[in-house]
Amino acid sequence: PCPAPPAATTIATFKCEDGSDLRVTFQFPNATVEQEGYTTLVLPSRISGASFRYADYGATLRGRANEIQWTRPGAAETTCERDS
Repeated sequence: PCPAPPAATTIATFKCEDGSDLRVTFQFPNATVEQEGYTTLVLPSRISGASFRYADYGATLRGRANEIQWTRPGAAETTCERDS
């Protein structure tokens, strides 16, 4: 069997086109998404080829290292770029 991926924690902040800010904590196999004014969501990892994808509760976080697409129930998808 393959070894499990490392359990390292990475915290990233993103600025989104819709004016919102996201704070995402990646700790395999989950991503915790914090967005001001909304409930914090813990999304499990989903298989997605060369990029990452986390989804549950009607919310989806997908993309690559510095650019993501974020969708929350009742809101249009927005593109977010990682803060430097």
